[in-house]
Amino acid sequence: MPTRASRTRWRRSRSSLEQARLLWQKAAALYDAGDDFTAGEYANMAKYAAGEVACNATDVAVHTHGGNGLTQEYGLGNMLVAARLGRIAPVSREMILNFVAMHSLGLPKSY
Repeated sequence: MPTRASRTRWRRSRSSLEQARLLWQKAAALYDAGDDFTAGEYANMAKYAAGEVACNATDVAVHTHGGNGLTQEYGLGNMLVAARLGRIAPVSREMILNFVAMHSLGLPKSY
């Protein structure tokens, strides 16, 4: 039975996953409605949220298994690499945040 602390981390991961899914659905709906620019903003926010939740959920899985979390038998090592890749490819987190800051918040270009 998972500990209370690990259950809390899993609940946070589930909530974050749902947030990313809702952002993705909003981006798709905006794109279908013909609002390409706003759809791009929401798609960027969805990509950011999905990358974060993938990394956090994988970290929780590794920590839940303790020292065995990175052994070949569990297969979490490859998942950890793939989840981290989602943060930087094809667009890095920093570029996503720059885009959102410029277009959603009206801040000046920072790169």
